Amino acid sequence: MSSHGSQYKPSIVHYGVFFFLAIVLTVGFHYFATPSIIRGFLLSQFHPEDEKTTLVKFKDGVVATAKTVEDKSSGDRFIEEAIEGGGEEKQKRRIPLKHTKGDYMWYADVPVKGEYLNKEYIFDFDGFVAREEKVSVPKIDPVTKQPEKDENGKVILAQAEKDGYSKKTGEWYTKCPKLGEEAIMLESWGFIILALDMGFIIAMIVTMMLPPSIGYISQKFEREMANTKTKIRLNTGFNKETVEIIALRDSDFENFYNENPNFIKQIFAKVWARTQPDHEIAAVKQQGSSMANVMAAFRNAFDAEVQVGGILGFRNETLYGRIQESYSEAVMTEIENLKAAQDWQKGRWKIMPALRLYMAHHFTERYANNVTGFAYGGAAILIIVVGIRGLKFIPAARPSVMFFSILLEFTLLALMAVSLFYTEEEERMDKMLKKMEDSGKSQLSSLKGMAEDMTRVAAGLGEEGLGVAMKQMSNDMGKIAKTLADDMMADAIRSRVEEAVERHLANEEDIKNAVKEALPDVIINALRNGTGGGNRQIEESSSSEIDIDAILAASRQE
Repeated sequence: MSSHGSQYKPSIVHYGVFFFLAIVLTVGFHYFATPSIIRGFLLSQFHPEDEKTTLVKFKDGVVATAKTVEDKSSGDRFIEEAIEGGGEEKQKRRIPLKHTKGDYMWYADVPVKGEYLNKEYIFDFDGFVAREEKVSVPKIDPVTKQPEKDENGKVILAQAEKDGYSKKTGEWYTKCPKLGEEAIMLESWGFIILALDMGFIIAMIVTMMLPPSIGYISQKFEREMANTKTKIRLNTGFNKETVEIIALRDSDFENFYNENPNFIKQIFAKVWARTQPDHEIAAVKQQGSSMANVMAAFRNAFDAEVQVGGILGFRNETLYGRIQESYSEAVMTEIENLKAAQDWQKGRWKIMPALRLYMAHHFTERYANNVTGFAYGGAAILIIVVGIRGLKFIPAARPSVMFFSILLEFTLLALMAVSLFYTEEEERMDKMLKKMEDSGKSQLSSLKGMAEDMTRVAAGLGEEGLGVAMKQMSNDMGKIAKTLADDMMADAIRSRVEEAVERHLANEEDIKNAVKEALPDVIINALRNGTGGGNRQIEESSSSEIDIDAILAASRQE
């Protein structure tokens, strides 16, 4: 609804807070949470089943099988590290490994080195560190303990074990027999979609719980609640106060009724008169179409049902049932969702009702086709990538492009699933046709009654003042048509029609026999400008409240 556009337009503060949270969470998740999640998943699926194989988690986070020795008496395991001793032979230092019963991993309090590994299983998900399998070092003479030199005087270099495997910064290294003999290199950018998903989801949840003055999503919730109230007013013709009362959350409504019982009763009387079913309309017409009869029926039902089920039961069962029957299930769904969303206003952590209102009445209505289009686009990208992979242009040892495409399509399909989940069910076509048929019959009956009434009045009129009366009637019908085109508010339409009819029927001297001749044109203009008035024919009073007691008293005096 454009009427709330400027009031609920996001400011730079809303965008700043939201994107700051999204970027920080995305970066943090990508560099710290994603590696742990992927490594945990791979270890759960591909860890060694043989208990004799020692899978060690080193101090720097690398998980790999190591060359170990076991103490037969205690069952403890150690990694042996060669160190320089005083003699010609190298001495060995034992590095103890910690282990918990039931755990398939052992833990070492030292960083990984190539000499520790047997290179059967290696899981390195540290993207900040590059690894080198071997490094060039000076060759040491075993006798002199000095670097050896060639005949030209240059130091002779030899290849020494360093990390035991090679990888670049930003790469994750995975090797195990179940995945093949060749190691698999995963680039961290292939999982950036996962980090973006989590970053934006958490940012949205946080801004849902922030005050609307700084929360980007919470402001959208407030805007949609205001828009939903406007839509209910347009669909039903109720004024702002009436919509506020019928959509008020249960606890607040009971408190308000205890403080203002007469005001609530006046509001309910207006809703009751506006939502009469067909059998009540027929019964009222048989009794003379008196508003007193309508108010008498309301008072009897109100007093009896409030005494049994309370004021809350009368509103939530009787009045809501009449609204659904008179308008549509969609209107009643809007009222129910709006009422539930007010729980979020009382407690910001109750985000689900407000999320349902926003998704069902704004996001799915406006962006459903966009989401579907993106999902198909993601599927097209995935098909291309799978095809290229089938042609061997993407090596099996570097599947990051595949992971990126799969996660992208997963994200788009998940968004489409959420959109479909919150899409409101369409009303059954047979019910819609039945309501259209009933509305048409009601309008026809109304026009027929109007014609009969005007014919009876015209039968006793003279010829004086015909021009003045017809000019006034033409002006009033033009005003009514303009109101229908510009305002579209049922209260204003009914009040103006009522004023025009009362003014002309009260001044009998100004109405002439020629009304019979003008009657067909009036009816045609009324049909052309849509003055049928809907399927409810009992108009409200033009005043803001209905004085039920005054109407009933006037009826008894008559």
